[in-house]
Amino acid sequence: MQVSKLKWKCRKGVRELDILLTRYLDNIFLTSPTIEQNIFKEFIEKDTYEILDILMDKKDFDQKFSNIVSTLRTLNK
Repeated sequence: MQVSKLKWKCRKGVRELDILLTRYLDNIFLTSPTIEQNIFKEFIEKDTYEILDILMDKKDFDQKFSNIVSTLRTLNK
């Protein structure tokens, strides 16, 4: 999938989340291993509020997303 399409998918309608996902895409995604890229693609397919709940530690998530979630949490600081 092209980066431009991924940027579009990173737009979730919540500004802070949009910024965070786009920051990940711009700074980390392209240098990540293919497996991690595929996991990120799967992660951004989730519902906006499910992603927010995961990032705010209000919802459990599949452990395959743990690297992405921890990285996103650090990008927010």
